[in-house]
Amino acid sequence: MKELWEILKSLADKEGDKATFKLIRNLLESFALYATILLAVAIVIYAIVIRNRDEEQLGKSRRTIIGIVIGYSVGVIAILGFVRLAYQIRSGDIDNYYWYFAGLAALVAIGILVTALLKKHNVKGYKWAALAFAIAFVLYGIVIIAAVPARVDWFDDEREGAFTPYSTWQMALFTFILVAGIVVTAILCDKKSENESTRSISYAAICIALSYALSYIKFFSLPQGGSVTFASLLPLALYSYMFGTRKGLVAGVVYGMLQFIQSPQFYEPMQVLLDYPIAFGAIGLAGLGRKMKFLKGNMMAEFAVGAFIAGVLRYLSHALSGFYVFYHYLVNPGVGEMLAYAFGYNSFVLVDIALVIVVGIVALSTKTLRRTIIEVQQ
Repeated sequence: MKELWEILKSLADKEGDKATFKLIRNLLESFALYATILLAVAIVIYAIVIRNRDEEQLGKSRRTIIGIVIGYSVGVIAILGFVRLAYQIRSGDIDNYYWYFAGLAALVAIGILVTALLKKHNVKGYKWAALAFAIAFVLYGIVIIAAVPARVDWFDDEREGAFTPYSTWQMALFTFILVAGIVVTAILCDKKSENESTRSISYAAICIALSYALSYIKFFSLPQGGSVTFASLLPLALYSYMFGTRKGLVAGVVYGMLQFIQSPQFYEPMQVLLDYPIAFGAIGLAGLGRKMKFLKGNMMAEFAVGAFIAGVLRYLSHALSGFYVFYHYLVNPGVGEMLAYAFGYNSFVLVDIALVIVVGIVALSTKTLRRTIIEVQQ
């Protein structure tokens, strides 16, 4: 691992300064955006062309499409992920703050893997193992919040100061309320599917990988973090719709950890929790629409309503972070200005979720995807 780190560091030094790496990264991401749009259009056209074929041919076509999409996603993650990592090394974004939460992400990944393996092999204590990892996750988070200081050297001008919360106890209280609301809703409103564990884990891995790959495909990025992507949260939202909010919540938290590793924005510990695992964990509630009987089983309507609710909860999570931490970017602000800044800046989330809903409705209009969902839910 140390040797790989040194190779990446030396490569960054050889390739030039920070501006050069940023240019290379932006060029590759722009190319990936157009390539992804073309691939998506091609898949939609192909799905329309084959929609009236028999079930055997449709099955083969689905497997072909899945294979192409997974292969493309792996390529995007490998190439753009490597370039972004080299850029982060060169620009100094990877420091002790980064590793604090990288460790938290590793704990989540190990916990899920161990629990899944124990459950697969019918080990009776798998629930206790899951509970132990959940407690370890909570304790790790508490230690980080209590012991890790906020950044003190972020401003480029004379206004140096820590990104301490406007009110620590208020931020902690509202964060707890938001987390409790998301978790309780995910548990109570789960569709309680009896889908086999192996299938749900396999789909989770695929959907997380697809979302992670699409997160590199950006229409634009904001200066203090955040971006509008090519419907990157669609696979996660569909996963929640297919397998329920409990599994969707776990997948969303894992994806949030990966998002921090990809684009670390560390200002203050609770801010990281709000902007990553909590915000993206909320996407796991996209399956809520399936519990709404007034939608009468209309897949497109169920998905749209669930995704909208999940998007609003993500928006609130980012807005809490913006109000209590990012107000430092304002000069002598009042509460009104802080609220306007927090909700205004993070309005990009609403654009992002709108794209997810539109693309999701288009995807659900195809017989291929609807049949896949029906098969999974049986």
